[in-house]
Amino acid sequence: MAWFDKCVKVPWQPPSYVFRIVWPILYALYALTLYLEFERPNVRNILLLGLAMNLCWVPLFKFSTRLALLLLIGMIVVAVKTLMLLKGKRALLFTPYLIWICFALTFNAYLAYYCV
Repeated sequence: MAWFDKCVKVPWQPPSYVFRIVWPILYALYALTLYLEFERPNVRNILLLGLAMNLCWVPLFKFSTRLALLLLIGMIVVAVKTLMLLKGKRALLFTPYLIWICFALTFNAYLAYYCV
């Protein structure tokens, strides 16, 4: 992303290789949660909604950091609702995803403010 390279870097941004490690793990945990909850339509549907929102975030971020920030806030709301519907160990499987997107919110907010 050429525009991203011109932006002020987020001071707490981890090295890029961290993202290549973290995201596959998070997607695997998300997929496992979806698999385990597939028979519960209310949970399955909200997990699919959250996944669709997640997949839309990258192209939207490339277009507008501010719009991506709004989507990310929505993703967090959906993830919190999902966590409330999950039980026991399944909730533990999903928690790292919620933590990571909350962390991502800080990056997105910083870039939306400093890199317009």
